[in-house]
Amino acid sequence: MTASGGMWMAERRIQQLDDLTIGHIAAGEVVERPAQVVKELLENSIDAGARSIDVVVERGGFDMIRVSDDGRGIHPDDLVLAMDRHATSKLSRREDLSAIHTMGFRGEALASIGVVSELTLQSRQEGKEAAEIHMRHGLKGEVQPSGRGRGTTVSVAGLFGNVPARLAFQRRPQTEHARIVDVVVAHALAHPEVGFRLELDGRVAIDVPETEDPEDRLHDILGQKAGDLLPMRAPAEDENAPGDERWSGWISAPDITRGKADDVHVLVNGRPIASGPFQQALRRGYRTRLMVGRHPVAVLRLTLPPEEVDVNVHPTKSEVRLKHAWRVLERLERAVAHTLSSVATKPEGAGAIPELAGLDRTAQQELPVEESVPPSAPAWAAAAGMALAPEPEPVHTVVEEDLEQVTLPGLSANPVAPALSSAERELHRHAGGTCNLANEPALDGVLNDLPDMVPLGQFAGTYMLVEAGDELLLVDQHALHERIRYERLRHDEALWEGQRRLVPIPLNLDARTVERVRAGRDRLASVGFELEEQESGWHMVAAPRLLGDDAEAFLMDLLQDVDEDGAPLETVERRRDHLAFMTSCRGAVKANHELTKAEMRRLLEDMRRIPNPWACVHGRPTALRLDRRALDLHFGREG
Repeated sequence: MTASGGMWMAERRIQQLDDLTIGHIAAGEVVERPAQVVKELLENSIDAGARSIDVVVERGGFDMIRVSDDGRGIHPDDLVLAMDRHATSKLSRREDLSAIHTMGFRGEALASIGVVSELTLQSRQEGKEAAEIHMRHGLKGEVQPSGRGRGTTVSVAGLFGNVPARLAFQRRPQTEHARIVDVVVAHALAHPEVGFRLELDGRVAIDVPETEDPEDRLHDILGQKAGDLLPMRAPAEDENAPGDERWSGWISAPDITRGKADDVHVLVNGRPIASGPFQQALRRGYRTRLMVGRHPVAVLRLTLPPEEVDVNVHPTKSEVRLKHAWRVLERLERAVAHTLSSVATKPEGAGAIPELAGLDRTAQQELPVEESVPPSAPAWAAAAGMALAPEPEPVHTVVEEDLEQVTLPGLSANPVAPALSSAERELHRHAGGTCNLANEPALDGVLNDLPDMVPLGQFAGTYMLVEAGDELLLVDQHALHERIRYERLRHDEALWEGQRRLVPIPLNLDARTVERVRAGRDRLASVGFELEEQESGWHMVAAPRLLGDDAEAFLMDLLQDVDEDGAPLETVERRRDHLAFMTSCRGAVKANHELTKAEMRRLLEDMRRIPNPWACVHGRPTALRLDRRALDLHFGREG
């Protein structure tokens, strides 16, 4: 007996787990959610040489998933073996792992799925009789005659029905539908030679024919948006450069971006993989033309010898290692830069909804370089040399803390706050315009601790000279006004109420976005958006009043967040911050703009009603405080 935590218990000895328990452990790695089941079955169909794959899903895949193909099929004598773990036709010896040519290779998918569901496998090879086998929660039945043409059908019912703990952590069926669409879209982009059809609860979500032209498939999947993408072209010198890796695909111009990287597809030898390890190289190719926090739309196809890529990294096969990672990433960067070199576009400016660089005070972290990477490679070049996690989303916050105010004498020569980013300076060039302070509603917030202030005049048309008790303030009129406008826009709920539009706005939505709309329609309505499906497609019939012409751009960014339960409600506050920031800056009074005494008094009165009057939304100071005693000391009146 041994004591543990104050309680006596029998000593536990090492024992061999039974096959069913081992199967449940393996299923936990391979079968995370219904979308993962669809992925594994799709890859089996592609490996079988299918030219047409039909997927039917009911209630997010929890009730039923059925994948049918016209591939080579399975020999009837092999059906029992096909349901065992580590049984596969794709590998025969250890050496085959060094050059994998197929989508699957572990022989775990069917066995793992069958442990946590009721699985039926039907198959017929050319010249053979059709047969089927049933597995329920890991227990196999007998092989029975069946009726179907050449190919294979796998039906999965009651997924996770015998694992209530796993089922309790699953997302809503609508959310899972969106994820399944993502899986089918990724494989359809990777394999244009295969036709794909996806039916969700009796509704056809995707139906694309086989084609030999990848560009045709791009248009089939993305619709009109495909016409806005640029074919990626490598520079001529890369044709004769060392290495057999080749990049192709499409990227968006710098003025077409998203709030998340969900629309970046990376396909390595026809295998969809996580785009995270390639994000830094992709962004570097855009140089300074891509704003921090924004992501392009891209379909990136990498072909290279199979022996130069290691797929055996993760059970889900969504990550890879590359033998010459630094070279592959440099080629991607050069191809992106070369493609954009002839594109006369400028980054998103004042009229979009970008998360501006000034909101991001977190430096982008570069991944460490492995010793195997040549010294000439950039610091990020080791990225694809490891099983990298996706690049973290930048965290955007509006600076709220009080700044340390510099006073005379001995005014510091160092800036109090970081200089504006190039993106912010671009935004400031569009600021001001027809600003009318008198027409803005007065703030009714609680008074802060600032005293009554008297405007004395302006300096350089930019700074207000203000008497504030025993202090003289030099106030940056633009910085103060944008702070005031931010507080007004951010907290005025009436501005965020949905307003019906006289003419509904048609939305050009691909299959992935449509499922996100369906998944988050109710939650979008709770933040002011109303969407309707009409004969000609989806339309936006109502949007928050504040958004005006920016409603569609704001909506498209928000739709990228609705694929997880509760996401719109959790992220709308952050997106409100972004929009309030942008709008406040654009509408604020400019520098070099003469103000009347009445306009100055109005700004100063509002300054007394905001929680932090000393910092603008960029985190820069709004005022320089000159204490009277410091002035007296400076001029020798005290000593």
